[in-house]
Amino acid sequence: MTNTTGDGGAGKYALEAASGYSQAATAVELPRAEPSGFGRFVRHTKRDPATLTGLTIVCALAAIAVLAPLVAPYGANENVGEMLAPPTFRHLFGTNVQGRDLFSRVILGSRNSLGVAFPSVFIAIIIGLPIGMLAGFVGGRFDSAFMRLFDILFALPTILLAIALVAYLGPSTRNLVLTIAILYIPRVAMVARAPTLSVKTREYVYASRMFGARPTWILRKHILPNIAAPVLVEASLLLSTALLTEASLSFLGLGIQPPEPSWGADLGKGREFMELGAYQVLFPGIMIMLAVLGFNLLGDGLRDFFDPRIRKSV
Repeated sequence: MTNTTGDGGAGKYALEAASGYSQAATAVELPRAEPSGFGRFVRHTKRDPATLTGLTIVCALAAIAVLAPLVAPYGANENVGEMLAPPTFRHLFGTNVQGRDLFSRVILGSRNSLGVAFPSVFIAIIIGLPIGMLAGFVGGRFDSAFMRLFDILFALPTILLAIALVAYLGPSTRNLVLTIAILYIPRVAMVARAPTLSVKTREYVYASRMFGARPTWILRKHILPNIAAPVLVEASLLLSTALLTEASLSFLGLGIQPPEPSWGADLGKGREFMELGAYQVLFPGIMIMLAVLGFNLLGDGLRDFFDPRIRKSV
C-alpha cells in the first residue's frame, strides 16, 4: 500500500514537471523566418519615404506610357482648332502653335521618351555586363586594353559624343537608342568589373577551379549573382541620364523627329513661343523633371537596400 502511494506521488510529481515543461516550451518564441528578397524590399520601401516616392513615380510613368492612347483625349497630331490656347478644362495643358493639345502630346510623348531610355539601358547592360565581367575575371592585357579604351571614352564630353554619333548615324529613334547604348556600355562595364575583381579571389571560386569548373560556369554561377546588385542600381540611375540625353538630343532636333511627340522635342519647339505662354515649356519640363527624380530616388533606394551595413541597421 505504501509503495503504491509512493509510486502515485512520484507519478504526480512527474506529471506536474512535464506540464510545467510544456508550458515553458510554449512560452518560448520560435525564431521568425527570414522574409524573401521581395518581402525585404517591400519592408524597406515602407520604411524609406524616398524609395517609396521614386517607386511610385516610376510606376505611374510606366502606367501612363502603357495606357497613353486611352488617357490622351486627342491624337498627338490632331488639330483642335485653337492655336496657343492657355490651359483650360478642355485643354489641360493648353495648345501649341499648330493647334495640337499639349496634354495629349505630353501623355503620348511618354511612350517615345521612355521607349528610348529603357531599350538603350537594356542594350548597354547586355553588352557592357559581359565585357566588364570578362575584363575583371581574365585580367592582364585584355583588361588593360578595355580600360584604356574606356578612359578615352570617359575623357570625351557625353553630349558632344552623342551629337557626333547621331550626326553620323542619322536622326531617328533607332539610331538614338543605339547612340545612348554606346555611350553607357563603358559605364556598365566599369561597374561590373570592380566587384568581379573582388569576387574572383573568394575561396569558393578557387575551389571551383580546383575541381575543374569551366570559366563560363564560374562566371554564371559565382560572379554574376554577386555583382547583380550594383549593376541593377547603376541601371536605375542610367535610366535618368538616358532620359536626359534623349531629351537633350530631341531638343536640339537630333533625336525623335517631329511631328512625333517627345518631351524634349516639345520643349525645344515650345521654347520659341514661351514669351506668349510659359505653359509651352512648363509641362514637358515638369514631366522630364519628375521622371529623372523618380529614377534617381529609386536608384538611391536600391543602393541602400543592397548595402548590408544599412540593411542590418534597419
